[in-house]
Amino acid sequence: MKNLVYTLFPAGLITILIGLTSCSNHHASNELIVGTSTGFPPYELLDPQGGIIGFDIDVAQKLADKLGKQLVIKDMAYDSLLMSLKQGKIDLILAGVSITKTKLAEIAMVHYQGTPLKSLPLLFWGHVPDGVTTVEDLATVENKTVCAQTGTIQESIIKKYSFLTVKNMENIPDLIMDIKHGKSIAAVLEPSVVTALQQQMPEIKVLDLPLKEDEQGFGNGIGINKSNKKLIEQVQSAIQQMKDDGTLATLEKQWFKGV
Repeated sequence: MKNLVYTLFPAGLITILIGLTSCSNHHASNELIVGTSTGFPPYELLDPQGGIIGFDIDVAQKLADKLGKQLVIKDMAYDSLLMSLKQGKIDLILAGVSITKTKLAEIAMVHYQGTPLKSLPLLFWGHVPDGVTTVEDLATVENKTVCAQTGTIQESIIKKYSFLTVKNMENIPDLIMDIKHGKSIAAVLEPSVVTALQQQMPEIKVLDLPLKEDEQGFGNGIGINKSNKKLIEQVQSAIQQMKDDGTLATLEKQWFKGV
């Protein structure tokens, strides 16, 4: 995203580990290992030098500072995050993850950003097809392929429409290129990133998809293993402090300009 403000960290402040090849269930007690998945601006993305930056990375650093830990970032596929958390390879998930009843059944989640999710945007390139006012109307078009980011709430919801072919992709730029070149009729994305995308690419047109009550989300949360009671309490306390003192609001203004 061209208009993002890049935040530079002192050398050695953040250790970035790419992939899972060096993962271990045992790590130093002074480390806070956070799993994320780049390609989801402004939450997490790569800067021109290949470093991981974004709203979630700044939140993770502030959180590590409050806990007196050294931050270690592990970048992995989005759909690997939950298993890595359960296996103890990471301490937290910070990747713009929506809080849902399904996720709360598996892991603890601490709200840190975002409002309740009652609709999902379907993105089209150039125009919304004639006669399409609901997702059900896509049954009448020739191209019935919709792309979604792997492992997201958007993917799980759109897959419920059996007449659609859902194409799984790893990051937002790939989704946009897919609809731009007509490979998919539409893409489904997290609402908070859509306005910024439209500002950069006015060719993107949006149709909101209302969600059923059991599909709705409750903002974005930090994922923690339910068995780690101490860390859950620590993160809850630290995030509440960051809400109260305006830290999170300041970071949102920095990263979500125009959203």
